[in-house]
Amino acid sequence: MYETRKEAADACKYEAAAAERFSTAAIRKASEGQCNEAWRLADQARMAARCAMQAHEALWALVGEDMTEAEFDAFEKAEIAQV
Repeated sequence: MYETRKEAADACKYEAAAAERFSTAAIRKASEGQCNEAWRLADQARMAARCAMQAHEALWALVGEDMTEAEFDAFEKAEIAQV
């Protein structure tokens, strides 16, 4: 899926940020009473979180414990996107 550690780390950050954006938007729509839109956004947040975890696993496969600080930050963001 990812050929370089940079691609995997970038994907971790991108997908984790997307999960957070969609999750925040879903909560806002739910509080506004727009349930269908909230569920749609929640589904997108979950998909982005899954993609973040796939990038997380790919990064681990590429570098293992030999991560730079920036790679570890991206790795951690992908984990946080799961909650």
